[in-house]
Amino acid sequence: MQSMDVPADTKPGARDEARERRRLRMEFTPLLNKFLVDEGALAAVSTSGWDNGIILVSGGGSRKAGESVGVPSLAMSAEHYNAVMRALDRKQPVRLRVNVDAHFTSDSDQPAYNTIAEIPGSDKKDEVVMLGGHLDSWHSATGATDNAIGCSIMMEAARILLKLGVQPRRTIRVALWSGEEEGILGSQAYVKEHFGSFEAQKPEYSKLVGYLNIDTGTGQLRGASVFGPAPAAATVREILAPFQDLGIYGAATSSSRVVGGTDSTAFSNAGLPGIGFQQDPIEYNTHTHHTNLDTYERVIEEDVKKAAVIVASTIYHLAMRDEMLARFAPADMPPPPPPRAAGQ
Repeated sequence: MQSMDVPADTKPGARDEARERRRLRMEFTPLLNKFLVDEGALAAVSTSGWDNGIILVSGGGSRKAGESVGVPSLAMSAEHYNAVMRALDRKQPVRLRVNVDAHFTSDSDQPAYNTIAEIPGSDKKDEVVMLGGHLDSWHSATGATDNAIGCSIMMEAARILLKLGVQPRRTIRVALWSGEEEGILGSQAYVKEHFGSFEAQKPEYSKLVGYLNIDTGTGQLRGASVFGPAPAAATVREILAPFQDLGIYGAATSSSRVVGGTDSTAFSNAGLPGIGFQQDPIEYNTHTHHTNLDTYERVIEEDVKKAAVIVASTIYHLAMRDEMLARFAPADMPPPPPPRAAGQ
């Protein structure tokens, strides 16, 4: 069996490093917010970080009750930001006019919802195979690659199975998550309510075969990262093998229980088989991710069609197998990451 060979920036190790960087940023944000408020700042203006007029917009992560909301935060194109900095370096006076029309709502004013749909199973209907992506996106554009296209692929995979009239043994459940961009909130809440965690399992915990996720844009699928022991990745690799002519090459194991980056980590954090697909980056890391260019025109139709077929086959085979996907034995389960320290 051919091993997975994917671009370096999409390999599981790189993804884990990116998640760790994101976690550290999220821990630093409440400290920065409090500092800006204490200093009496009216607003915070940051450089986009990308050149050529691309504006990168992101958020400050999730916020716990009692933490400062900070001050209005705005992103400026690098070219304009650098002009301001050059003037300041020359000791020239700089005046910015900022017009922000926004307000915060209470938790009861603005609920968020996950969208869930199912294809009922037959003789193993109490067991579930899940797949999904996240619905929320940043306001700088329409979020076509992050992550409307991931949701579309998962919905199309389910439609293919319905159109074929197949009867899966296990229930196939599609989840379109809310609150991913604010801290993987929707999927974490769902996992906590329905499955619990390895350390505090609920009855449904033993019934989940695995969760498949797409959240990295429009490129061709190249491989998958599977939270679990080597046999779990071997099973997924075997399922994907017939699609090597479509450019997907295999699956690798992951043992990280750190939450960050995408919704499959909410499942991995609980000790459940979170499966994240890797894709060609295309323009994801250079043009579209959280920027004003993340629009429909950036989607590559042929890649999306191939991905939907691959996902449909994968979930169907997972739904039809006699055995569940292998999990870490209790003695081998990686420990959860340390809890967030008080005040961070």
